[in-house]
Amino acid sequence: MPRKSRLIASTLVAAIAAAGFGFAQAADVEPRIDDPISLRQNMMKDAGAAVGIMGAIAKGEAEFEPRAVKAALLTLNAVALGFPSQFPEGAISEASEAAPAIWEDRAGFEAAAAKFIADSQQAKTMPATNADEMKAAMGVVASNCRACHEKYRVQKN
Repeated sequence: MPRKSRLIASTLVAAIAAAGFGFAQAADVEPRIDDPISLRQNMMKDAGAAVGIMGAIAKGEAEFEPRAVKAALLTLNAVALGFPSQFPEGAISEASEAAPAIWEDRAGFEAAAAKFIADSQQAKTMPATNADEMKAAMGVVASNCRACHEKYRVQKN
């Protein structure tokens, strides 16, 4: 394996490991097809890892790698597409960070989910041939995460 390929591979592994480590405790739940809580917790773990990869690149902690960025943007879009259906009525749990506001303000939650889907669709088609372009695509999606977490996520210590 050429030196540059090894460097890229090791950077990707380090970025994925660093991103995933922070979310491992939050979603250390076996996904079950019949359990929307376990599915959404794992979806959020995957989204967190994707944002973590791009965040490491944006901070200069990892080298820009276009394939990793494309994979991260595709992951965010896949999560967005499946995410809204994982909050059926009554799918709330103490083990979950889903706030009651999801069910109390269903129209607002669904609007936020629709925006996440649209923005992640846009972001995955944006050019990302360097870190600055990646930051622009990441910015389109990241505002959705922040807005939804502020209103529809229980903050746990």
